[in-house]
Amino acid sequence: MSPPLSIHRVVVVSLFLPYTASFDIGKDKEYKYSRPVDINLTVPKPNLIEGLAAKRADGPASPIQQVEDPINKLFPSKVPTTPPQTLTSLTQPRSRAQNSGIDKKLSPSISSFTRKRRVSIDSSNIFAEAPWTIEPCTQGNIGLQNAINSVAHNLTKRVWVGTLGMPTDTLTDKTRVDIRAKLTTEYDSIPVIVPDHDFEGHYNQFCKQVLWPTFHYVLPDNPKKQIQEDEDTSWKHYVALNQHFADTITENYQPGDIIWINDYHLLLVPGMIRKKLPNAMIGFFLHIPFPSSEIFRCLPVRKELLEGVLGADLIGFQTYSFARHFLQTCSRILSSILETTPKGIQLENNFVSVGIFPIGIDIQALNDKRKDPEVLEWIEVLGEKYNGKKLVVARDKLDYVKGVRQKMLAFETFLTMHPEWQGKVVLIQVALSTTEQNELQSQVSDVVARINSKFSNLAYQPVVYLHKDITFSQYLALLSTADVCLITSLRDGMNLTSHEYVVCQETKHRPLILSEFAGTYGSFGAAIRINPWDYQECANAIHEALIISDEEATTKWKELYAYASLNSAQHWTENFVSELEKVHSDMQRRFSIHIPHLNPRSFLGDFRNSQKRLFLLDYDGTLAAYEKAPNTNNSTKRLVDLLTRLTSDSRNVVYVMSGRTSDSLEEQLGEVPNLGMSAENGSYLKLIGGKWENLFTDLDMSWKEQVNEIFEYYTERTPGSLIEKKNLSIVWHYRTADNSNYGAWQAAECQNHIQDALGSTYPIHAIAGNKNIEVMARNISKSVAVRQILTTIEPDFILCMGDDRTDEDMFDFVNKLDNVKTVITCTVGSKSSEAKWFVSGVLSVLSSLEILASND
Repeated sequence: MSPPLSIHRVVVVSLFLPYTASFDIGKDKEYKYSRPVDINLTVPKPNLIEGLAAKRADGPASPIQQVEDPINKLFPSKVPTTPPQTLTSLTQPRSRAQNSGIDKKLSPSISSFTRKRRVSIDSSNIFAEAPWTIEPCTQGNIGLQNAINSVAHNLTKRVWVGTLGMPTDTLTDKTRVDIRAKLTTEYDSIPVIVPDHDFEGHYNQFCKQVLWPTFHYVLPDNPKKQIQEDEDTSWKHYVALNQHFADTITENYQPGDIIWINDYHLLLVPGMIRKKLPNAMIGFFLHIPFPSSEIFRCLPVRKELLEGVLGADLIGFQTYSFARHFLQTCSRILSSILETTPKGIQLENNFVSVGIFPIGIDIQALNDKRKDPEVLEWIEVLGEKYNGKKLVVARDKLDYVKGVRQKMLAFETFLTMHPEWQGKVVLIQVALSTTEQNELQSQVSDVVARINSKFSNLAYQPVVYLHKDITFSQYLALLSTADVCLITSLRDGMNLTSHEYVVCQETKHRPLILSEFAGTYGSFGAAIRINPWDYQECANAIHEALIISDEEATTKWKELYAYASLNSAQHWTENFVSELEKVHSDMQRRFSIHIPHLNPRSFLGDFRNSQKRLFLLDYDGTLAAYEKAPNTNNSTKRLVDLLTRLTSDSRNVVYVMSGRTSDSLEEQLGEVPNLGMSAENGSYLKLIGGKWENLFTDLDMSWKEQVNEIFEYYTERTPGSLIEKKNLSIVWHYRTADNSNYGAWQAAECQNHIQDALGSTYPIHAIAGNKNIEVMARNISKSVAVRQILTTIEPDFILCMGDDRTDEDMFDFVNKLDNVKTVITCTVGSKSSEAKWFVSGVLSVLSSLEILASND
């Protein structure tokens, strides 16, 4: 047996639990109490195929079951005799009719919230008396649930946290307590009970009308009015629901818990938990796209949302572009950001890691389903029905981001451009209903009707359009018999239908057509890629997929399958959990806000007993206060005298490690005898008694002119700012800007501009310093100079002091020197740092050094 993925309990937090409560109100009360207008609940309607299956299995159907099934029109020649399975696993959205009304049970429905109720009906008494059972919830993130379940055997303990996916105001306190107890003890689930009005405002208003459109690049007409109209706003409901989640998690927290929060419904929860549990291990994963900063910044509550999610140790995204958008957005909007790197975000008191974790599917579970006799029977049905024809299949939610209308228009263009395929190709589109309100249904239906009217004949219908779900067996059969799978998402997180299609094509190896706006696009290089807005390109792609040779199709399929196998649901889960544990451990070790204040008297004994001491001292902000203009002479007689006293002792080796140019350092401190110096953040080194040496002689500096042009652009627009050109770097200073707040905002814009324009072309990075942005080669670091210094000395005592981000690599390097008896690393100011100690300011640095100089 393999070792557990983690020894800690994994707390999986999602808006919906995998389970809900299903109430049996009794046959005599069903009609009276099942109407939404009476008790704010609905009777779930049976899935048409499930109803047909029940009819075959149980004999004559009740009136509610006597519904003609379009699938039978589709497959008139043969119908499997076994009842089709409901969609209970894997990655596709479940049928909304699971747990249907066939058994006379009621699950209060999310979509049934209404603002009015009849006071004549005491619905709480109905449910107080009604028996209930715990059953799978038809709402929620099925891909997440399947991924977690795929590694459940490898988790020491797993707990779900989420809502029941049903209104709860009508339930009595006893019923709620009983449901909570049963879920907790028997299903490893902790329900979050929220008032119905908070859920309505959170989910149906803020999430679906504000966040979902914005994250998918569709701006609401008037988001400010929607969010800030009065005190009973959707934003306040969003905050309230997030607070309910945070409170529930903290109340049930156990030391060592891995708290894994999922998706855009709960963006504020990480920050809320962090306030109560500052040392908790918190991860957040966004399952949908993260938009560009130009879109996200339109949200009035943009800052609150970002600060909330930055309470996590690790933030995961599906693709590189989503992560890049997030990093850019944070640096442009939040003034608390010190630096953004491809690995994460440096805040004042911690570092938030950002990672890319593309979700996958459980291939073994899918293959087990494919072996079901019913799947094989449906494959035979499809083969008979569409013998001699090519099948293009698709299954999407019917909302605007899935591109169903664009798909239909592209297929119409295909039949027009390639008339030789008329009568030979059928598009089967399964369109799943959604909770979002949209006009897409009528638009799609109009296009379908036009296509069928134009190209149909007595023996041929080009488009089979099913505005409902089908059973999972039928779905697998469609994917297995398809000649093409057509995915035309206009914006998608990670479309897992593509993964399932690849696995189901184990025998046929037919091609996949994939939108460039789907998250899978960057990974499935062997797919036929399309712009869904270009109907002619889509039409040509369909033609290409139909005529592709078997050899080429097999080669492409093998590449797609290799990726799907490697990036499985198990790999996604294991990778995220292990990375979360790692970054949390590193953050606790490296960036604790509780690093102690440096008291030089605590290590005076080690200092006195040492034989060779190395001092590594930053200049501006450490030995001397910052001046408004760069390279200004700010050395004082006190500082020069202090350094002279330190260097006069033969046991002391003193180096000033500065970001200044070599000429500026010589001007400031050239009179100090036996003083070593490093300039431009480790680019240049002057050994004691030696001459200046360039440590990076082979750097490509062709980027400097382009960076200078960008800096000039921002200098013109930021009065008082200026550019400092060094030999191996270039700095934009806004310390002297007329408006410091505007300067800080421009600095964030400038940093992003450089990363976007040049970061992927040149090996450079833009570092946010103390009221400046410095651009240098990525491999330049003060640690390089320290490494060179250590070739000339073997110290048994090191004191390393600095104040900004350029000193962190030096701290990290020195802390890892195991062969040095005493290592003291100290940062200036109380903040997150690699340093082990801190002092409050420049005067404290000088005082500490004076104590050492007086105790030789």
